[in-house]
Amino acid sequence: MHGDIDKEMEARSVDGIIVLGDTTFGNPDLTYVVGGSLARGGVYFKRIRNDPLLLTSNLDVTTARKYRIVKQVKTFTDLGYEKLIAKYGRDYAYPRLIETIVDQLGIRGKIALFGRSDLASGIHLVDQLRKIGITVIGEKSPTILESARETKSTEERSLIRAVGVKTSRVVDGTLGFLRNMKNRRGQIYSGKRRATVGMVKRWISTSLAKEGLIAPEGTIFASGVASADPHNLGNPRQELKQGKLIVFDIFPQSETGYWFDLTRTFVLGRADKKTVKLFQTVKQAQVAALDSMRDSIPCKNAMMAACKIIELEGYRTLRELYSGKTRTITSGFIHSLGHGVGLTIGERPYLSFQNGEHLLSNQVVTVEPGIYLAGFGGVRIEDTVTITKNGVDVLSVVHQDGLEVT
Repeated sequence: MHGDIDKEMEARSVDGIIVLGDTTFGNPDLTYVVGGSLARGGVYFKRIRNDPLLLTSNLDVTTARKYRIVKQVKTFTDLGYEKLIAKYGRDYAYPRLIETIVDQLGIRGKIALFGRSDLASGIHLVDQLRKIGITVIGEKSPTILESARETKSTEERSLIRAVGVKTSRVVDGTLGFLRNMKNRRGQIYSGKRRATVGMVKRWISTSLAKEGLIAPEGTIFASGVASADPHNLGNPRQELKQGKLIVFDIFPQSETGYWFDLTRTFVLGRADKKTVKLFQTVKQAQVAALDSMRDSIPCKNAMMAACKIIELEGYRTLRELYSGKTRTITSGFIHSLGHGVGLTIGERPYLSFQNGEHLLSNQVVTVEPGIYLAGFGGVRIEDTVTITKNGVDVLSVVHQDGLEVT
């Protein structure tokens, strides 16, 4: 949370941070410290144990002040940027502007630099700042801001929940769209046309737009054997078939910058015994994982709880890989249990065997066990949850867990 930034700076002996970018889009660190979206971006400055300063364009200054995260908001013009451009040229005015503000704020020690820019411009900026005499440093992950972003404030949790409500409506609507399809001699029809993956994905895209959501990384709607590949987006030309597994994984972003992640697996018509067992095993694994999760519990414990259920039913899991029993695993539960969700779709904490850290209250994570059988199909069930002192708060509100859609 924002209140943790000073604590993280002190722990790392960092005297100041600078977060920059030409836009907040695709720039989670700048979005986080600003408190929302700024089309033209800006530069955020903070001296340890002092209030921050945000520098932004004349176009965005009113918006930036509405967010109220940063009390001191100024424009580039306020700081004389145009005069610096006239004196030094555009390529060298920017580091001089940063120098001016660093001096004004009294930052004397190490400064960590965050944000997004193209690599060449970033290197040029760091070179120029160091020539001026500013001690700019990089950070390995988890950075100051990654650690601060790991737990979510009440407002952040509310924003994520709102994306979850909209996402759940899209999923419920899509399932309704599928229920209205007709089975004619084993072929699935929508109206007079044979139903395809592409047809459904167009429906999903339209539904997302109506909810004010976007899907920058696409949506997974993988049918039949394609569902055995966890990140197969689905072949738009593929026709839907009765009884075949479909993995529907939707991970949209709202205009606030916050994401959500939700997966349901189902079949059109009736599922055979093998499919039913797969689904029931994954569902039981998710329940076991959720039951194991609460504040202060090791992240890897949830992964172990899911694997135990899946292994008892005779399927392979990643535990074989990490215990040294095998070098590769291509079937069964072949990925980690989950990851954090916030201003990115995959962030700390990670629910994996490799993570020895503990869960913390107000973290928002996915819980998504899956079993994948090559040549047959896969099942994944995913919900986004908030960690609490005594358990989890499930943010998904879909009215059907999955499996049979008739």
